[in-house]
Amino acid sequence: MTAILSHVLPGGEAALAAYGGGVAVQAAGTADPFDSGMWEDHRELYLGEPAAWRTDPAMRLLAPRSAEDARHVPILVDATGLGGPVERIVITIDYSPFPLAMVFHPGRALPLLGFGVKYEMAGPIRASALVGGEWIMGGAFIDAMGGGCSAPAVTHARSDWQDGFGEMRGRLWPDIGRLRISLRHPMDTGLADGIPAHHLTDLTLTDAQGEEIARLEINEPLEENPALTFLLPPDLAAGPVGIVARDNSGYRFRGEVAA
Repeated sequence: MTAILSHVLPGGEAALAAYGGGVAVQAAGTADPFDSGMWEDHRELYLGEPAAWRTDPAMRLLAPRSAEDARHVPILVDATGLGGPVERIVITIDYSPFPLAMVFHPGRALPLLGFGVKYEMAGPIRASALVGGEWIMGGAFIDAMGGGCSAPAVTHARSDWQDGFGEMRGRLWPDIGRLRISLRHPMDTGLADGIPAHHLTDLTLTDAQGEEIARLEINEPLEENPALTFLLPPDLAAGPVGIVARDNSGYRFRGEVAA
């Protein structure tokens, strides 16, 4: 199965090469293509030190070559080309004070996720998918001046920032299955002076019967006022889709998107 979305960007495969060419995983193997000192520890901590893991260009992570804004680095993870059911996808950033960014449980959604992260310093970002008991890793090296995790959220410069706190927006395109959700939240990491950690911890998509479609475990590196893109099969893309989220301060957020 051809990977969805990443091959239909303007310019096709040429766009993929321009977007991440030369810094993304380009070949299958069992060696770390980034030769990073963190990957062995992160495999043990976040993947359970798997005996079976490999890289595969079919596990696509699209990212810019460099971070123009370290507080907002757009990422697209596309595991639809792996050919088997994806149990979960673990997003890690090698040289971040918060290496574990997110864990995506696709469930009944397709294994594709768009999001933005904060980047503290240059280094690899990885997406590791668990398929049939085997971990398959894709990633890209992003050059960055850094400071994205330790800078205060821009929203704190506004005296009225709490007025829009928790506001949720979404749109569902039933013909292609795309679901886009955004949530007003400062996503404070706790590293900025005088600002305690305040970030989302999880987000769940539900169907019309209230049953879970997909779930995200969220940590500090997710960008401020995050926007998330999912891909749903036709039966679920007909909607409505419910959204339930929580943060580490105990706030709960609910919304619903109709086709």
